[in-house]
Amino acid sequence: MDKQQNTENDNLVWGTHPVHELLQTRPRSIQEILIQKNKTGKTLQAIIELARKEQVKIKFSDELRVAGGKRMNHQGVIARVMAHETLNDRAFFNLLSSTETPFVLALDSIQDPHNLGAIIRSAAAAGATGIIIPKDRSASLSGTVAKISAGALAHIPVCQTTNFVRMLQKLKEMGIWIFGTIKEGGNSLYKTDFSGPLCLVIGGEEKGLRPLVKEQCDFRVTIPMQGKLDSLNASVAAGILLFEIIRQKAAKEEN
Repeated sequence: MDKQQNTENDNLVWGTHPVHELLQTRPRSIQEILIQKNKTGKTLQAIIELARKEQVKIKFSDELRVAGGKRMNHQGVIARVMAHETLNDRAFFNLLSSTETPFVLALDSIQDPHNLGAIIRSAAAAGATGIIIPKDRSASLSGTVAKISAGALAHIPVCQTTNFVRMLQKLKEMGIWIFGTIKEGGNSLYKTDFSGPLCLVIGGEEKGLRPLVKEQCDFRVTIPMQGKLDSLNASVAAGILLFEIIRQKAAKEEN
């Protein structure tokens, strides 16, 4: 056994809950699991037992460190995984075609992995059908994203597309309404009808929706602000919008 195990930061998932979720949902994506010998706990023991059952390679070390000196709260376990599996455009549209009322989240240029992970977690909790991200204008689906999503990344389909605008156009051709979020000047989300198949588009942290993306939106929605601040963090805004959508859908089902 290694006295000290160094790991590269790319394609890592760390923390007991995210690693356990990954083992339960996608064990074949794990190349190996690294465990710190002096760590204990029920979830960590469950990880060891499940990894052995799934025949996933385990290495025990006195200490876990990440190459480059980056600190992480790994809780004594790190999984080295293959690149997160995403759907191509065709597979994603096949998924939507088999869904009665698609509820899609499209993320335009979310660059912060913490924001991306938090949004993925909210989308999974809200029951979104799937998420669309651009290949070149997004944070990668890294270990940080998986950690922040608290395991949700393993439970929601993600489509990584090379043509974000064209994807929105195809959604419209399928009869899915496109709702774009803007800082001000849009219709209040509390006065917007989110019934039916829809795609909610969240813009980047600094510039919001790109002009070409904004042109594809059937509706533009704004979160009313009451205090002195005039904007919200992208992940906070996404959470508010997502759960207003499911509130409306639930209310409609009750009537």
